[in-house]
Amino acid sequence: MGAKFKIQDTGKYGLGVFADEDIKKGETIKVFDGEVIDFAETEERIKEGSENRTDTFQVGLELDMDLDEESRSFNHSCNPNAGFRGISELIAIRDIKKGEEMTYDYSATVGPNVPASLWEMSCDCGATNCRKIIGNVLTIPKEQLNKYRQAGALQDYILKELDIIEKNNGISPKYKPIPGHEELS
Repeated sequence: MGAKFKIQDTGKYGLGVFADEDIKKGETIKVFDGEVIDFAETEERIKEGSENRTDTFQVGLELDMDLDEESRSFNHSCNPNAGFRGISELIAIRDIKKGEEMTYDYSATVGPNVPASLWEMSCDCGATNCRKIIGNVLTIPKEQLNKYRQAGALQDYILKELDIIEKNNGISPKYKPIPGHEELS
């Protein structure tokens, strides 16, 4: 499978990824790649300055993927045209036209154990439903989260955590402290 996209300047906020051909709903756009590391290693790399908090992509409750440059170039939108299934397979959640920027909802990949004090971003994506703040998966409005679920666009670990929370009547389980941030638990 050849690349279905190209990286170019968005004219608004740096680099972005744009469709190089029409992409049908459900098609794989890219499988994100990088070294899988635990949260303790992520924190260590951030402290030493070899990593930024936004360079990693959560793939498990306590696991990040240190993304390759190509994967880091995909931007966020509160009204995305792509989402993830499995661990890191980015798929189209609607038809995408050639030349259109491909985006995903960053919040849909951040586990419920990650507090706002550790990871939160301002948003100015321009979507009519812009939330203004990007936080963990629980910050996504329920209706939008259900759309992602119906589109098959949530990672396996996120689905598992949401099921646990749903079975507990909306109450998150007590998670282990995030290394280096024990005060947050």
